[in-house]
Amino acid sequence: MKSEKMLHFCEVAVLILIMACVVWGIQIANKDYSTQDVPIDTSEPVLSQSEPQTEAVTETTTQWLPPIQYDDYVSSEISPENFHSTVVLGNSQAQALSNYGLMKNADFVTKVGLSINKVLYSDGGDAPIQKLYGKSYQKAVFIFGENELGWPYPQNFISEYKKVIAKVRELNPGVQIYCQGIFPVSAEYSAKSKTGITNENVVIFNEKLEKMCEEIDAKFMPPSEAFKDSTGALPEGAATDGVHFNYDYCKIWAGDLSTYLQDDEEPNTTVEE
Repeated sequence: MKSEKMLHFCEVAVLILIMACVVWGIQIANKDYSTQDVPIDTSEPVLSQSEPQTEAVTETTTQWLPPIQYDDYVSSEISPENFHSTVVLGNSQAQALSNYGLMKNADFVTKVGLSINKVLYSDGGDAPIQKLYGKSYQKAVFIFGENELGWPYPQNFISEYKKVIAKVRELNPGVQIYCQGIFPVSAEYSAKSKTGITNENVVIFNEKLEKMCEEIDAKFMPPSEAFKDSTGALPEGAATDGVHFNYDYCKIWAGDLSTYLQDDEEPNTTVEE
């Protein structure tokens, strides 16, 4: 009798052991090894420095930009006729001139954050240069540099600049090219900038830009003294953000441009066959 009970007990024990093994096997089979026991790399990716980076941090807001307000203001220093048959290509600073209506008669191809290497190419939609197709201009004013000051190599800026000027000349034979020198920023902005927009870089880029103009027969327009304090920085109060001019300083700038662009000779009306 005892032997039968013992046998029955052993059978039950073996059955329990078998069931336990089956359950354990199922758990092993269903275990997800895709995310467990694998070390996760949470470090930041390292950017390759094998090729120069040609993109600076550009403007991402239009809060500072004045609303379009074509007023009747015409300074004695601003002659609208000097902007006849003129196209202005440039960044947000150029766009402010358009919005303030200070360069009447001129056409504007401008965009907030536009850099020189984005004029001939499109990120979607039409490239800015396409707005010149089918038109004819005697003067072309270039206003670039603010968004490119963070480029590690100023020569890249000059190379891209030359490409755009060559295309504009191709579309407008005989056009006179004017290149606006890069304006300084406020001393405070320059000191705090982490994107290369500093007055030290302004000097370096302007030297390259002026030399380029000499080489390709373009007119370099250095910022007038009104835009520099005793240290060479943008005067306090000229721009609320240290970079973009207020209305009064835009009027001064438009007056300077009017002087540079005034006709000293008869316009070139020759039409090439």
